[in-house]
Amino acid sequence: MAKNKIQKKKEREKRVAKKKLAKKATRAAQEKSTEESQKKIPQRAQLMRSAVPKTENPANTSKKSTFTQRRTGG
Repeated sequence: MAKNKIQKKKEREKRVAKKKLAKKATRAAQEKSTEESQKKIPQRAQLMRSAVPKTENPANTSKKSTFTQRRTGG
């Protein structure tokens, strides 16, 4: 009788553990989907972007200055 009780207890623990894992997985998937859908720009960032006018052709920042320009400061 004692072995049967122990076995039943272990089976119950396994069932409970499986339920917990399933709940955790569904909750994680749900949080991930809601997190992706609710990505929005913070109000402060939106304000800063609206304050700065968008230029059509941004300055060429990838252009490297030559050695003489760097040495002379011009």
